[in-house]
Amino acid sequence: MVDQFEIFKVELCGPNLIVIPQGSTLHFLYSNVQIESNKVLKLLSSPELKNVIVDLFKVNHLDSIIISSLIRLLQHARQTGGQAVFCNACENMQDLLRCIKVGSYWPLFESREAAIQGVSSLS
Repeated sequence: MVDQFEIFKVELCGPNLIVIPQGSTLHFLYSNVQIESNKVLKLLSSPELKNVIVDLFKVNHLDSIIISSLIRLLQHARQTGGQAVFCNACENMQDLLRCIKVGSYWPLFESREAAIQGVSSLS
């Protein structure tokens, strides 16, 4: 059972934790971002979860606090032997990911389905 989150919606799909950011920290209290980020990270510690897919379909911009929280999740997945990817980024988000060079560490897929197939083939 997954708790309902406000800042990062989460879905489980096999060994994949799908994380869906809901917006930038302008819409949320900083402390809530940190608390929820830690809860999502704890979910990833579950033995049945291996990969992280960050689905960006709900956002066209993210600030550094949300991006830092997502990077912690992506790094944790890689450090524990899983895969980590992004998907469904609009043009603004693609530009942002390129600008901060995140794409060189974690691939970006056009759709969630492609991301799920991608992490399966990378494993």
